Amino acid sequence: MPFLRISLFALLLCLSTTSFSQKATYIANSGIFIQSGETKILIDSFFDNGRGKFATPGATQLDAMVAGKSPYNNLSLALITHSHPDHFNQQKVAKLMSTQKKLNCLTTPQVVDSIESVMDNFESIHDRTLTFPLSRTWKTYSKDGLTVKAAYSRHAGKINAKVQDLIFIVNVNGKKILHLGDADMNPDRFQELKLKYENIDVAFIPFWYMTGFYGAEIINKYIAPKKVVAVHFPNNGSKQSLAKIKQFVPEAIIFQNPGQSVTF
Repeated sequence: MPFLRISLFALLLCLSTTSFSQKATYIANSGIFIQSGETKILIDSFFDNGRGKFATPGATQLDAMVAGKSPYNNLSLALITHSHPDHFNQQKVAKLMSTQKKLNCLTTPQVVDSIESVMDNFESIHDRTLTFPLSRTWKTYSKDGLTVKAAYSRHAGKINAKVQDLIFIVNVNGKKILHLGDADMNPDRFQELKLKYENIDVAFIPFWYMTGFYGAEIINKYIAPKKVVAVHFPNNGSKQSLAKIKQFVPEAIIFQNPGQSVTF
């Protein structure tokens, strides 16, 4: 029967396109490991300084990431939102890029300058440490079916006004993953970026957005993701903060323990 054959074909096609794992695993602080089919991306994961407040990757885990040991073998891309030490360590990234000679890293000019400052042979990785011009519009990176859009934002807090922060949208296998870095809670900027029209599947957002009405409104009105994950939660985060997150963004998943994961 033609209809039956078409239906079976459609079912097999559906199964073939969704049979691979699509998940994001918590590394530490704002560090995320994205796996979608054969695509593997690490965001803000190469650091060992939690400023006395935030979780850090263990030494063994960092060594595995840098060396490309399973599950961090065949990395597709490394993303770094900004140059703060609880998101990035220049020595670790320099070693990563020197060891994994086909890997690209997409980040800010400030991060690249920091990497260059600790390398005698920076020219050997220069072409793989990629930046976008400082502008308010989205810029796009594409390779092997992976697309990443990046846009600059102000870093949260007046003291960090000169820190370059990137917002990333990772588009892989039909799914979109948003990572804000430490973006300032500016509704005008989020409206300008038109994130709510991106149809975000999962958004990784600093926990402080979720502890009051102002930040929660940004999430719901200007981002509107299908899933919300709170990151950057302190090791000794208060019960009051957890209660506020449950109050203002009750559907949020809170990443507190390295190894937690969310599917998308």
